[in-house]
Parts: sequence; C-alpha cells; structure tokens
Amino acid sequence: MTKQTMIVRLSVLLVVGSVCLVLGGCMTAAPTTDEVTTIIGGSEGATSPQADVTPAQKAYYSATEFYRVRELGKAIENFERARDLDPGYVDPLYGLGRIYLVDTQEFDKAMEMYELARSMAPDDPYSHSSLAYAYFVMGRYQDSVDAYVDAVQLNPDDADAFLNLGYAYEKMEMDLAAVEAYRRAQELMPDDTRASQSLAHLYYRSGIYDQAIAAYEKVRVRGSASSYTLSTLGFLYMKLGNLDMAENLFLSVLQQTPANVAARANLAGVYRDMGDFEKTVVQYERLLAERPDDMSYLLALADAYNEVGQYGSAISTAKRVLALRAGSGSAYVAWAKALEKQGDYEGAITKLELAKNDPEWRSHALMEIERQHQLIEIREQKAARDRWNQG
Repeated sequence: MTKQTMIVRLSVLLVVGSVCLVLGGCMTAAPTTDEVTTIIGGSEGATSPQADVTPAQKAYYSATEFYRVRELGKAIENFERARDLDPGYVDPLYGLGRIYLVDTQEFDKAMEMYELARSMAPDDPYSHSSLAYAYFVMGRYQDSVDAYVDAVQLNPDDADAFLNLGYAYEKMEMDLAAVEAYRRAQELMPDDTRASQSLAHLYYRSGIYDQAIAAYEKVRVRGSASSYTLSTLGFLYMKLGNLDMAENLFLSVLQQTPANVAARANLAGVYRDMGDFEKTVVQYERLLAERPDDMSYLLALADAYNEVGQYGSAISTAKRVLALRAGSGSAYVAWAKALEKQGDYEGAITKLELAKNDPEWRSHALMEIERQHQLIEIREQKAARDRWNQG
C-alpha cells in the first residue's frame, strides 16, 4: 500500500451507527439514554486528487465527492469505474460497501463488497474491522466478534477496534469479555471517554456500583459528562448512601436543564432520605406543577406534607389521588396518617377501613387499624389517670 493510498484510506473512515445503553431513572432504573457509542465502517470524503494519481484513483475521488453531495447513483458508477480501471484497487470496495450497507440497505451486495475487500487485503486490519461492522449492522454478532478479533490481532493498538469489539460482545451478553475489550480501549485512548462510559454502563447493569461510579467519574472529570451521565452518577451515589454527593450532582443537572424530571424526582428522594422534608415538599410541588396528575408524586407529596405538619395539604393531596383513582388504598392511608397526627384516631380508622378494600393495602390497613385502637386505649387510660389525679 502506497503512502498516498494510506492517506486516502484514513480520510475515508466514517463513524456511523449507534448502540444505546438504558439506566437510571426516577427511583428506578429507567433508561433512556442520551449516551451514544459508535461502530466504525464505511466511506465518505476524500483528499483532493494529486497530479500523479492514477485514473482509478481519480474515479475514486470523484465517487467520494458525489457521495458527499448525496448523489448515490453517480457515486456507485464512479466506484465501479475505479474497480474496472484497477481490479486490484481495494478502496472502492469500501465505498460501495458503505452505500449498500447504510444508504440503500442492500445487505447482500454490501457483504459481497466487504468480503471481497478482506480477501484482497487479508493483512490489512481495516478490511477485517469494516467487515465486522457490516456483520454488526446485520445482527450477526458472533461473526462481528470474530472479525474484530482478527482486526486487533493484526493491529493490537487499534483502540477503536477494541471498543467496537466490546459493543459486539455486549450484544452477545458476554459482559466479562466486553469489560476486557473496553479496558484495553481505555488503555489505548485514555483521553477518550467512550470506553469509560461503556464500562460504567456495564458495571451499573451488573450491580457493581462502586466500579460504575469510578468509571463515570472518569467521564465527569474530563468535562464531557452529559446530563444523563451526571444524573446516573447521582443515582448511584444515592444508592450507596452518599447523599451529599448525590444532591450536588442533581443540582448541577437541574442548573443545566431545569426541566429534567428524573433529576428533580431523584433530588426529592435525596431530601426525603436526608429527612429534610421542607425541601422534599418544594421539589414535589415543582414536579406536580409540570405533571399534575402523576399519582406517585402526589402520594410522595402527601407523605412529605404529613412530615412537616401540613395536614390539611396532605388530606387535600390525598383527595386529588382519589379523584384520579377511586378507592386508592395508598391515598386513604396518607389521609389516615394526617388524621392520626392530629389525634383523630377514630377518623383515621374510618379511612383505614376504606383502605383495606384495596387488596394491595389490605394487610397494612388492618395492622394500622389495630394500632389506632391501641392509640385510643392509651388516650383513654391517660384521660382516666388525669381524672384520678384531679381528685
């Protein structure tokens, strides 16, 4: 391969495709994700032709220019012309493979191009990684793994190939192999956060929270963490009981994106776990301003109102839940708690009798009814003692 051809090869690498990994969320893992990783493969763009290029190379340059302006028919025509002029010229095969795989989705033709490229250049790592990408897009993950393994054996310092090998291993649910591939990619490109991001996702999914935090922190310290990553990191700190760090991260996210519902809900949970119910109330009130019919937020707010002594607000919030779902045992329990806090045990029993009609809350309601009767007995015994002491 000439030096000029190597320059051209490097100029036509295009990162395409994506693999999305879900987590984190409002009190439960939710996924969503705005973290996107990529697979290498395809052809786009080219350097300007030099005076001494061959006719085949000129056709190739023309093809990449037509591809750049999305004239696919002319791009294909010129890639084919380049092949006709020089049957041993491998680069047009990558261009054709890219078009057939990604643009026209003629997968059989794409595979023909990539397999031919590998047979023509078996010692070129790129011929294997391009074919591996094609296998990946087509869902042939074992073949993708095999081809990426061939690529990294030919070039053990190809960080992108290791990263993409990790993606393929993940698709096959071979998490340990994926971890090793990502670690190698991380060693080879320590300033690139993609491998750290992928490792963090894997550790999180496996419940290895301390290592997930360490991997996410590598992303954060480089200043490349998205709001989603910061929210997930905050959620992990919350899970491990580091509430101060979780609070700081969620506040940081909300400063960037005030409408981030998951971050605000998790922040409310942090304040609840801290026992700071005044701040808990504030966060749930803001959430309900955006989502007034969210029953989970309404119930959490009713509980928080009870904790700060706003019993009337707790009852009115419980009524809002009942308007959305008649017979909600959780709403009657919150209402009963507000009455109990005010010393109205009989009223609390009345609401708990309604709560026990909800199968999900029946056992809890029965225990609470018994406790209310005990509170009534204690109250009556105290009243009797007071009367006795007064003579």
